[in-house]
Amino acid sequence: DAGETQFVIRARGVDYKIDLGHMTQTNLKSNRTRTIRVVDRHLAEQGMDFDAFRSAFKERSADGKLTKEVLVASWTDKEKPEEDSLLLQLTAAAVTKEMDLRGGQQIDMTCWNHYWALERDNGSYHSALEVNQQLTRALKSDSQVLGRMQMHFETAVGDSGDTGAHGLTSAGLLKACERLAASPADVLEKQWAKELLGQHAAGEEVLEEDEVLSYCDYLNVMFGRKRYKVYLWMYDISDGFAARWSWLLLGKDFKGIWHTGVVVEWPDKSSEFWFGGRIFDSQPGTTPFGEPVERRFLGYTYKRRAETWEYLTRHCASEFTRENYDVLTHNCNHFSEKLHMFLRNEHIPDEVLKQPDMVMQTITARALRPLLNRWLGGFESKDGRSTDGGEAARALWDSLSPGALVEFVHEDSGRPLVGKVLSLRDNSAAQVASLNLLQQSMVQQEVLRTSITKMLRSAPKPIPRTREATTGPACCPSICQLD
Repeated sequence: DAGETQFVIRARGVDYKIDLGHMTQTNLKSNRTRTIRVVDRHLAEQGMDFDAFRSAFKERSADGKLTKEVLVASWTDKEKPEEDSLLLQLTAAAVTKEMDLRGGQQIDMTCWNHYWALERDNGSYHSALEVNQQLTRALKSDSQVLGRMQMHFETAVGDSGDTGAHGLTSAGLLKACERLAASPADVLEKQWAKELLGQHAAGEEVLEEDEVLSYCDYLNVMFGRKRYKVYLWMYDISDGFAARWSWLLLGKDFKGIWHTGVVVEWPDKSSEFWFGGRIFDSQPGTTPFGEPVERRFLGYTYKRRAETWEYLTRHCASEFTRENYDVLTHNCNHFSEKLHMFLRNEHIPDEVLKQPDMVMQTITARALRPLLNRWLGGFESKDGRSTDGGEAARALWDSLSPGALVEFVHEDSGRPLVGKVLSLRDNSAAQVASLNLLQQSMVQQEVLRTSITKMLRSAPKPIPRTREATTGPACCPSICQLD
């Protein structure tokens, strides 16, 4: 029904609970929750598959190579205003830089196809970066490997019989790997396929039964994607007092009054993320709370360190501040919940998340609330790093005016884009235009203040800000990162 945000659907023989409020889908058979992926609407609706990418490349290249200059010259809007020529130049430079996996500043068809397939699928930008780093190394030893990997993907998707599909089922991938492992050719992807089959046979959770892999997912799995342990470190800020006296003083029995931090074990080093007036990234065990009472294992995440910190600085820094700290409604455990949903799409235990509601029902706890807010919401950074409460984003925002060229990030994937500010809404969002070099069009969308990351060129003649009504965000293909 219209207006419902939670409902159940059936797909591929499995029932899923859809939650549009949190943009998650839960497999009701395995009880596993995952984020709903929002593909690039402009590319997906146009049926942009590899055949379409190849046709677009051939329209632009007469000799099988593309450069920044060729991309600029191929722009069909010859009546473009002179003031937008720099936007076109910067966009073309950013796109070709991201496409250039071979290091020759000339783009061939396989690199072109690869870039636009990643854009269409709208996956994590940091995940795509890791794929590109591994591809760059592989191409140095085998210049044809990317073309073959695309061929294997297209063949496996075609074997599924779903002519409109852009994704590959886990069963389809395993079948493709079996075919590769049995082939006589001694190529890089044959070894990758054997390793994946070996992990699967050993019972390692490299694939989920109902998982549908995008092109980026497929490459990530073939390269051996890594997963990292996630823990909830639980500190008793009462130092055992709650376990002994909580029933007498609070009328309820608590094992502890919990402060929590989320610990992720990455290969280079582990991080403990916690909220105490700002968001901190500390070496586990060095926080002001001493040793945790419990280190509760929550599961695994595929998120990398860089994308986790980017998420915290861009989407959480202005929300979790000293001014916003409240021991009842906006505390460290609410932060742990939000971060854990990002890392694993699952909630932290209710005994932690809901404890403030139970504690604060008592007169004693309500009397202590101001004191606890000053203590727990007033920490300073001594070791590690912490967010700035959104100060840098506010300073950048204050310097913007219509006509400025900026770098901003796609709200869903985190990929950098190049755009021109058209108008600003006070302290909220901007209307930004960017160029779609594949479909030869200009796309306008609303961009949140926190998603604008860099000024590329200030407005030639600053225009006074005006209040602008907007109709909500629209999807836009990304133009990747500048130096």
